[in-house]
Amino acid sequence: MEGIPIMTRRKLTKIDEFAQALINQNGCSISPGEYEYVSTGATLIRQHLENFFQGTGAQPPELKTVKNWFYGNCPDWAIAILSRALISRK
Repeated sequence: MEGIPIMTRRKLTKIDEFAQALINQNGCSISPGEYEYVSTGATLIRQHLENFFQGTGAQPPELKTVKNWFYGNCPDWAIAILSRALISRK
């Protein structure tokens, strides 16, 4: 079909590792590329960021921003927070 763009699979990144771990911990079985993966992963990641920022006076990023991290660069500070959260859950 000419003229219809083919969706390419995006390269999985560190944020996908965190999203998949959180998704699995919540008893879900969604994988990268499946419908609702980014929405579910971003929601769970944002919940962890909200917990981290609670009581600091700082605001966590909006859900839309967290979703964008799946397609662009996720900031190092977010990777550090999520790494710490996952290590402490083990």
